[in-house]
Amino acid sequence: YLAVIYGAGIVSEVAHRWKTQLNENSKAWAFYEVFPELNHNAIVGYQFPPELAGKAVVVLLRSTWLPHRIQLRYQVTCQLLEEAKVGYQIVDGDGTSRLSHIMSLVLYGDYVSYYLAMLNKIDPTPVKNIAYLKEQLAKDKGE
Repeated sequence: YLAVIYGAGIVSEVAHRWKTQLNENSKAWAFYEVFPELNHNAIVGYQFPPELAGKAVVVLLRSTWLPHRIQLRYQVTCQLLEEAKVGYQIVDGDGTSRLSHIMSLVLYGDYVSYYLAMLNKIDPTPVKNIAYLKEQLAKDKGE
């Protein structure tokens, strides 16, 4: 599956972290989008290519600390995902504070990325492409 992580407000950067952890640990393609901006463009792209709908999954990171209007955007976006037959999963932050919601989602994302690597029988620790890039850049002593 192609993972697209959605976040808003206090969990926007958590969505970014999920994306990078899936890339580095799981060696998987992943992208992230942020509310409300994704409601101005990403939702229009659910139509094409139609065969992608069955190969993508949207993970919506959510927190009860988000404003009501943003919560409403989550609801409507889920309806649009259902209509487009795009799989999605809502993951709620846990705890009694903003920080606990952020950290619970960070931790959960880290575990997801690790276990996805294990499911795919991939060692999550090496980052060969990053090492290769750094080697190539180090060879160039120019400006």
